[in-house]
Amino acid sequence: MAVYDAKPSVFEANNNGSYTYRWNIRQVEIPAEADGQHERSATVKWECDEVIVWSTVTRNKITEAVVKKLWDGDFEKNLINDYNAAKEGVFGDISGEEAQKYIAAYKNFLTQRKAVKAQVDSDCDALKIM
Repeated sequence: MAVYDAKPSVFEANNNGSYTYRWNIRQVEIPAEADGQHERSATVKWECDEVIVWSTVTRNKITEAVVKKLWDGDFEKNLINDYNAAKEGVFGDISGEEAQKYIAAYKNFLTQRKAVKAQVDSDCDALKIM
């Protein structure tokens, strides 16, 4: 997660052949503090997730970078293996309810990934990135 003093742009050239893509840009308020001698008023910051993508930028490159940042390469494979094992009853020593947890975990991942891809597609449409 990155933090900025001002609202960052969704897409920015880094002047070295790379670009920064940001999503989940949100304003956060840091509460006021007192340290006994000084009192600091509340401040506003901006948080977001971001990835670096190198030229030539495409929506597929951005999507791949975001997915890799959120989930490592083996994460989905492990979910799929657990999902298939639960569906096939390979986990003989667990109850049906526990098997449903593996199935639900994979379905939850698919839902999250679909939402991320939709966000990237929406941003790329707005930025006219193919």
